[in-house]
Order: sequence, then C-alpha cells, then structure tokens
Amino acid sequence: MESQKCGSCGEQLSEGAKCTACNQSLHYHCAGITEGGYRKLGDRKLSWRCHKCRQLNVGATQLPSSPRSPISESDSAVLMEIRALAAKLAPLEGLKNEMSALRNEFVDLRGSFQTQFDDIIKTFGAKMENMEQRIVQLQGVKVQVDGLQARLDKLDDEAESKDQWLRLNNIEVKGIPQSKNENLFEVITKIGQKINYPICKTQINFLARVPTRDKEHTKPIIVGFCNRYVKEDFIAAARYESKTTSMIASHIGLPGNGKIFINDHLTMNNKLLLSKTKKAASEMDFRYVWVKHAKIHARKTDTSPVLVIKTEKDLGKLV
Repeated sequence: MESQKCGSCGEQLSEGAKCTACNQSLHYHCAGITEGGYRKLGDRKLSWRCHKCRQLNVGATQLPSSPRSPISESDSAVLMEIRALAAKLAPLEGLKNEMSALRNEFVDLRGSFQTQFDDIIKTFGAKMENMEQRIVQLQGVKVQVDGLQARLDKLDDEAESKDQWLRLNNIEVKGIPQSKNENLFEVITKIGQKINYPICKTQINFLARVPTRDKEHTKPIIVGFCNRYVKEDFIAAARYESKTTSMIASHIGLPGNGKIFINDHLTMNNKLLLSKTKKAASEMDFRYVWVKHAKIHARKTDTSPVLVIKTEKDLGKLV
C-alpha cells in the first residue's frame, strides 16, 4: 500500500483498513479494528465499511418519505454519545472474529494432540504387551536354567563323591624328603614299624609321588592299600603315635627334622573345603576338626554334637 493519509485522522498512513464504501484507507485503530482482525476477514474485506459509512447506511435505510423532525440539543447529545459508544464497540467485531479464529485453531490443535496422544498410548501399550510376553518367556527360561543348574550341581556332587570313593583305600603322606632312586615301599615299611603297624607288600596296591601346585614343595606320597580296613587301621595307628611324639624324617632314617603327616587322600575340592572348615571353626571357637573315612567332621566341645561338612553350604552349621 502506497503512503497516503488516514481518512479519519488525516495522519500519514502506510498500511491500514480500506473502506469499500468511501474507498478511504484508515489506521486500524481509527477504523476500530485490530490488524489481526482485519487480516482474518479474508473475502469479507470486499464488503468491509468504516464506521462512518456504516452510520450513513443506517440513515439511508430510513424511509425517504418520512418527515425528518428537528433534532433537539438533548437528542443530539444522546446521538453523539451513542455514536461514540458505537465507535468504541466497533473493535469488538474484529475481536470476535479473532476469538472465533483462535477457537477454531484450538479445536484443531486439541484434535491433533488427541490423535498424537492416542498414537503414543497405542505404541506404549504395544511395547508393554511385548515386554510382558518377553518377561513370561524369560521366566520360563529361568525355570529351565534353574533346572539345568540343579542337574549340573547334582552331577558335580556325584562326580565328586565318586572321585572321593575311588580314593577311600588311599592315604597321603607328606614331609618325606625326595631322593634319587628312592624306595617308597621301604619308606612306608619304616613308617609302619614306627607306628607299630607293620606293612607287607601284599597289602599295598600302588605307591607313587604326585605333583603339587607349588613346585617348590616336596611331592607327597600316595599309598593305595588293597582294602579300606588296612588303610583306616594304618591312619589310626599313625594318629595314636602322634599323640605322644610327632613323627619326623629322622625317625625313619631320613635326613632332616621335618614333620611327617599321614592323612586321608582327599580330592582337591575336599582339601579346599577342609581348609575353609578349619578357618570357620577357628572363628567360631570350635575345638575339633578332623577327617574320618574321607569325610570332614567338626565339634565345638567335648559334649556338643558332631557336625559333618560335605559342602560349603554346610559351613553354615558352624554359625
């Protein structure tokens, strides 16, 4: 719009509302309408009229034949007040249009939000359903895993028991110095003489030194007797002898004063369990921990019950 004067106030005008009746352009505030309200009129701009032209139109609708009575001063004052009030109310038309447009936008926006919210709820519901299905599947897998773990534990226990059972006739002798061309049967024979339990070759199934985890330690000697009774009697005689005097290497004609220990031939797992049992027993003031028939036993006092420790879970009995 080219620069021109407002048809109402006469001031310079660069942009405003244009009356289709008098073809004059007016400032928005002079025309009694907001800029936004005028822009939202759309095609109705083609029929928009300023306040003055609307007032003239009202006068034009009166019957031309009606005689015009003279207007008194009081009536003229009232008419001016009415016109002033009408001028003030004129912007309400534009405001009404704006409110209507805003209401339509709000309805559209609310509908859009509702659609998006419904989509989110559906997506969330689908994800929750999928997650619940996966949880059910995982619970089923957990049951299977627990079952497999129980079977593995059972197989481990059975394998451990079988391994220990195969060693029931064996003893483990520690503290015997190693030497080249040593005669292990002669060593065991001298031990038997020392503990007053003579041994002959027919009572022994095998003799051998076995390696240890620590290469610096002397390899223990494993003695496999032909039956368990000989093995148990041999250990009992060795323990009875140790009550009076600890056996050392020099007692059987070997160099050194290192102690000699004679015990059941335990599996590696049972050796670890024995070590843990001794530690726990010491912490709980147990007086006795011993191995008999390849089983670990513990007793707190001379009158308390004897506890058998088969697994680490049994260590809870010491508490």
